[in-house]
Parts: sequence; structure tokens; C-alpha cells
Amino acid sequence: MTTDEMSRPFIMHRGQPLFFTPPHGWHIRTFAGVGDSSPVTDVEAAVEASVNAPVGSPPLNTLVKGAGRVAVLVEDLTRASPKGRILKAVLRVLTQAGVTPEQVKVVIALGTHRGLTQKELEATFGNEVLSQYEVINHDCHAPDLVPAGHLGSGRVVRIHPAVYEADVKIGIGSIFPHPMNGFGGGGKILFPGVSDFDSILAHHFEYTFLPGTGLGKTQGNPFYQSVRDVATSAGLDFIVNSILDRRDQLFSVVAGDPVQAHAFGMERSRALISEHFPLKADITLTTSFPYTEGPQIVKSLAPAAMVTREGGCIILSAECEGILPGPFIQSFERFHAAYGQNLMQGVLDHFSSGRLIMEGGAVDYNMALGMTLALMDRFKMILVSEDIPEATADKMGFLYARDLDQAFALSSPLGSQPDVHIMAAGGVILPVM
Repeated sequence: MTTDEMSRPFIMHRGQPLFFTPPHGWHIRTFAGVGDSSPVTDVEAAVEASVNAPVGSPPLNTLVKGAGRVAVLVEDLTRASPKGRILKAVLRVLTQAGVTPEQVKVVIALGTHRGLTQKELEATFGNEVLSQYEVINHDCHAPDLVPAGHLGSGRVVRIHPAVYEADVKIGIGSIFPHPMNGFGGGGKILFPGVSDFDSILAHHFEYTFLPGTGLGKTQGNPFYQSVRDVATSAGLDFIVNSILDRRDQLFSVVAGDPVQAHAFGMERSRALISEHFPLKADITLTTSFPYTEGPQIVKSLAPAAMVTREGGCIILSAECEGILPGPFIQSFERFHAAYGQNLMQGVLDHFSSGRLIMEGGAVDYNMALGMTLALMDRFKMILVSEDIPEATADKMGFLYARDLDQAFALSSPLGSQPDVHIMAAGGVILPVM
């Protein structure tokens, strides 16, 4: 990147910087770029170093000595961590410790997300792993899930039987900003990762809008505390977590006790991705990067909302792989028709009574609906996308712009000299006010 380019604002688009000229009169108060990148090049070495010197736990090879059955829980494809290479390194350590492939079951911790196809499994983990180890897509609706803990309400949490029966449970996940849990990683690989639909839904509905829940928050966060407590009671023994930088690349690996290692990793992540914002802006321009799949693309709205004044404007530049499902779009349309200008109250009514906004939809779709509709109650929302048609954006309740210049024109009623924040990579930024 040239010196001239470094002085110009940009957003991440198709994995590359898209430079633009802000409108005359804009006061850009904060430009949160992607920073310099020094990604880990030898993933396997980084994993082995972390599991041999873990945080708050004996080394992994010591932990699995004498274990009869081992379950390795692996995050799905909604994050860009090199999970295939991490899994191979973990399996190599297990083999060197005397654990045979027949003793190990690898469970893809999908929560309520879709299962990985055979082609995706092969591309991610390789035929060598798939031929030697049993690799299972978790099904949150499976009838054989086993009781392994409770929510604060007393509701039973059921988990995958291969995980329940394992003598040692190892989680492979990623640490990154999360709009409710504070950060991803840690105990989330077990709950909701390999848990039942009903308990996941009850947990999300109960805790999402409670005080203390939010992006980057763990102290006094009931959502995070519940996840941590369920994972602990269900016996998650060890985690191997990727810490991802603002380019969504592997910055480092942390391993060890699911609570202590996660806390250590969250502080490293916080130092890496935090950005100071001096005030709440009239306009915040953000991107869906690195999220491109389904309901994940609206996650970047949460950090933008933290730094935008009430009644201000959020411009979301979004990439979207595939087509957003018809029932998802129709749920937006029905909700707007039913609640009009009282969207937040409608969301609270649904969540407090445990009613799905998208009937029959996965929890992640319902959470995306709830969070987006709640923010639409507070902000003017403009969607810029080459992948989502204008008619779809209209049904969702967004103003639609075909490009940034049109979005800037749509935001102009907020004033000729607005205070503006720019988030080049909205999904991997942690605002600090």
C-alpha cells in the first residue's frame, strides 16, 4: 500500500481495500483500519507450542494419558481460522501420547448452523483425517442428545453423546468479538456448539437483552457466564483457540483450561482489535467483513451501533454468499408490518415470551432478525451490496444503495458536516468509547 493510499479511507471489499473519497464536509473522527498484519505462518508449530505450555492446565499430552475416549470439538466454517491444520496438529499430539484414531471422535460444533457437506469436510480437514478418524456433524435436533447441565432457569442442556461419553473433551475454536458473549471461543464450543436446540434458544432469548450482555463484555455478562458455567459443568477439559487479527488471519494460538486460557486469549484479542472512538458519530460506515454467509453478515451492526448517536445513520457495506432464504426475508417483512415504529418492543415481546420471529428457523437466523430489527428502531440503516437485490433490502427494512456514493447521498439529510466513523472491517473491531 502506497503512502498516498494509506492516507485515504477504505473499506474491505472482496478481501481487498476499496478506497473512496468521502463527501465534502464530512468530519472523519475515527478511521478504524485493518492495521499491519503478521499472521502465523507455521500453524502446526504454533499449536504444538501452545498445547505443550498451556494456560491453567497440564500439557495436552499429559492430560490425555490413560484416556479411553477423546472428543475433539471443532468450530464450523463461519470463521476463517485454519481449523484443519489446527486439528491435524492436535491429532498428532494425541497420537504421540498413545491415543489411537479409534479412541477419538471429531465433532463439528455447529450449534444450530447447517452441517458441513462432504466436499467442505474434505476441503477443510483433508482425506487423510477423514479416512482415519470418525468426523461427525452435530445435530441440535437429534433425539439421542444427553443431559449434561442446566441453565440458570433450571432448563436441562443436552449435548452430543460422543462428547458426553468422552473421558477428555477438547475444543478447537476462535477468539473474536461477539455481540452477546463478549468474545467467541472458550466454552462456546460446547454450549451452544454441541448442544440441543431448545436450550440454545432458551438461553439466547433469556440473556440477549439483559444488562451487561454485549460486545467485548465478560465481567457481569450473564450471557457469557451462563455459557462458561454450562461448559464447565459438562466437563470441557481443554481448549485450543485461534486469536484472529483485523484481517481475519491467525495472529496467535492460546491453549489450556477453558476458562483461564480463554480469559488470557480475550485480553490478547482485546489489545489487538480495540479502537478508540472519541464520540458518537452522526454517521458510521461499516462492513460485513469478514462475514459473508447468511445471517452472519449483520453482526457488524453491533459495533457500529455502539459508536453512533441515537437517530444517526449506519451504512453497512455487505457481501453475501448465496441467497438469503425466503422465510428469513419474509420474517422481516411481517415484523415491520406488525410493529411499524415499535420494532424494539416487538423484539422484546418475542424474546421474553420465547416466540420465534422466524418460525422453524435456526437460532442464528432469529438472533440476526432480533438484533437487526432492534437497531432499526434506533438508527437510519442503509445497505450497500452487490449481492443482495434492492427488493430484498426493502423487505428487510433497509434503505438500499447500489454503491457508496449513493449511500452517502441517502445519508445527507443528517447534515452537511456530519461527524463520521469508518470501520474498514466491521466484524473484527472492538470499539472503546
